[in-house]
Amino acid sequence: MKPINYLKAISLLCALSFASCTKDHEANQKELQKDGLITLKSGVVVEKKGANYFWEGDILLSETQLKNLDTYGQLQPSKPDYIGAVKNEHPAFNVPFVDPNGNRAIPRAFSIYPTAYNLWAMVRIIYGSNLTTYEKQVIQSALQEMEASTNVRFYNATCEPLVDPTYGFTYPNIEFWSTDGADVSNSYLGRVGGVQRINLADFAFYGWDNHVIIHEICHALGLRHEATRIDRNSYVTVNTSNLTASGQAQFAIPSTNYYQVGAYDFTSVMGYSSYTSSTSIVNNTSLPMYTKLDGSSITQGSTVSASDRSWINYFYLPYIARSDVYAELAPVVYKSDNTVMTASERLDLQAYLNNGNPTPPNCCRITNDLGKFTCP
Repeated sequence: MKPINYLKAISLLCALSFASCTKDHEANQKELQKDGLITLKSGVVVEKKGANYFWEGDILLSETQLKNLDTYGQLQPSKPDYIGAVKNEHPAFNVPFVDPNGNRAIPRAFSIYPTAYNLWAMVRIIYGSNLTTYEKQVIQSALQEMEASTNVRFYNATCEPLVDPTYGFTYPNIEFWSTDGADVSNSYLGRVGGVQRINLADFAFYGWDNHVIIHEICHALGLRHEATRIDRNSYVTVNTSNLTASGQAQFAIPSTNYYQVGAYDFTSVMGYSSYTSSTSIVNNTSLPMYTKLDGSSITQGSTVSASDRSWINYFYLPYIARSDVYAELAPVVYKSDNTVMTASERLDLQAYLNNGNPTPPNCCRITNDLGKFTCP
């Protein structure tokens, strides 16, 4: 028998393996360049439209999120060590503090977030330049509606610089934008950095409530769709035969790295009604996408439900905008069970956030008017 040249064999195997990996990578890259539904290496299905990638229909994916979904099948490579409200960040700017003296972190700190969903301290918002005054008023109404029943607070940065004057990085902001004739609204999931848009279709402004706008805001806060809960099938029946390929992708259940509160909530603003008029989602608009187990219809919530509020109130604190580094809380602070903290509980929490000091300096509050639509 002819002796085997092991070095040559190993080299050949490595070369073949490299060639195979290279072909797989090239095929995957070509797949990601096509418009339409794309099955990532992890098995997760996303949809490409132009330069953007969407998950579950209306969730815009950042480049990092898309890469993580492709590689890990989830938005983050691993479960974070800390899950809870954002602390130790300047509320109005969402910039991490370096030390108690108020020195701020340099831009590289923005690649690391302390929470599971890349959350905000206060949510910096910008009214887009293509919005009408009426549309801005409707958005303002939705923001105020959310502030009235949850801990989330919005900071109107419409007339402020986008770039930090010291370090030159772009502040994280949500810019509300009108998509004119588009038939879908969409948002990024959580805080992705820089200026991220919430794109609102015409129908978001002309309903009898703010549920479309609130739904997309909740995505930006970090909330997912109710119908993709891990335990979804214990509460609803998905009518897969009536779903298009795009519709089926929107009802896929994630397998890992998921945080949910309480039982399935049929009143959640993050749920969808049983019926849709979108022919890209269903084959027959007269038939439901999904129903309760008893076959009865589901109606999407018109505002944040009790469980939606519980999720938000666990992950967010009602900060007041200040120019200094003191973390001042609003007079009303909700607990995660949606009850209101007592005055002493609120002061204890405020002291905890400020190195034991429960009393804010008598200065430095920033004017924060959600109704300021135009700039001088």
